[in-house]
Amino acid sequence: MELNQKRRLTIIGALLILHGVSIYQFGFKMLLITGVAIAASLTVELLATKLRKEKYDFTSYFISPLVISLIITHHVYDHVWMIGLGIAFGIFFAKSLFGGQDKNIFNPVALGIIFMLLSFPTYLLNTNTGNASGELFVYVTLALALLLMTFKVLSPYMLLTYLLSLVGIYGVFNLINSTNPSINFILFNTHMVFVGVFMGTEKSSGAKHKIGQVIYGLVLALLVWLINTQSSNTEFAAIYAILLINALAPQIDSFVDAYLVKPEASEEVLTWRIL
Repeated sequence: MELNQKRRLTIIGALLILHGVSIYQFGFKMLLITGVAIAASLTVELLATKLRKEKYDFTSYFISPLVISLIITHHVYDHVWMIGLGIAFGIFFAKSLFGGQDKNIFNPVALGIIFMLLSFPTYLLNTNTGNASGELFVYVTLALALLLMTFKVLSPYMLLTYLLSLVGIYGVFNLINSTNPSINFILFNTHMVFVGVFMGTEKSSGAKHKIGQVIYGLVLALLVWLINTQSSNTEFAAIYAILLINALAPQIDSFVDAYLVKPEASEEVLTWRIL
């Protein structure tokens, strides 16, 4: 088994732990939501792999459905087909069309959720941002993030910059005006932490160099704050921000290559980022 496959399995294990927390909080309906997401994702992934005549790699097929089933509200249980349609859309248009694993320029989960928000807003909005929130869930997410960084499954550069910037930005503006969202609110009542850990660290759609990842994390935090405080769709601010920062990642890499990295290091990439 290749190193990247082992890292993906580690991520899957971390997500399964969080699914256990979510089942504890919201009940066994989460099993149906997750099962539908996995079935839809596998269908698209296997068909795409067969059409491309590539070798099957089942370690790359489960992260996206596990992530989306934690972000989307458990209230979608009564219309569970929506989550299947959403992840299928995201996998096909953000991943399969670009050649599969490691070739996507946009995060499949983010694209799938945006599709669902545009198609079925009544069922998704004003539902307390789904399952990836609450003190227990966030504390477990942060503990897992620390372990994943310690074992070099996740790069610390983007993630730490994002989390510290997020806390700093919201903290400053809350001090200026107490009516602004507090640090406690954005950490425990939204999915911003979870999105940063399991979506912002995606290698293929993120920045390559260490300093680029720092810039990437800072800009992502700024985009989350801007959308969360200045738009009408505050619940999924982090999801919109992920797609925007994905679009900016090539420009960040170009800037770093041109002005901040020595020529001999311009082709270096982090091999221990999450895939």
